[in-house]
Amino acid sequence: MSDVYCPRTRVCLVPLLLILFSVAGPSWALETGDPAPAFSLPRLGEDTPLALADLRGRIVYLDFWASWCGPCRKSLPLYEEMQAGFPSSRFQIIAINLDEDRADALRFLESHPVSYPILLDPEGATASQWQIRVMPSSYLLDTDGTIVKAWAGFELSHIEEIENEIRALLH
Repeated sequence: MSDVYCPRTRVCLVPLLLILFSVAGPSWALETGDPAPAFSLPRLGEDTPLALADLRGRIVYLDFWASWCGPCRKSLPLYEEMQAGFPSSRFQIIAINLDEDRADALRFLESHPVSYPILLDPEGATASQWQIRVMPSSYLLDTDGTIVKAWAGFELSHIEEIENEIRALLH
């Protein structure tokens, strides 16, 4: 838990929620073939929210991350490269930030900029709905909003696997 740091509070809501979910066991996790839970969240730096339903018809890679997550420092820039490698009309990365303070996400993104939408979930309601237990956690959704594959944590080897899954869905 050395990457967990909440400078403004003694207790961090999101890490606490993740710990609580981790003791719930695997029966709580969303699985391949499950419909993606709906959400509508505010976009970082924009006035209009983005709903998952707005992306129907596109393949979506959905990533839950936070500024205190060590592996997120590696994954977000690699996802930026991945987004550029696929047609934006058919594929979209969405990153849901779980920091309690928007300023923490902004500081992180100054060092690790991305062009894909960053959504804000400071209370962790969407993370709870998606049953997130590990940071980062990611889901690949087909054009109908069905979970095709999920990844808990991040390893460099995931990138090739994710790209192969996206290519298969695009054909």
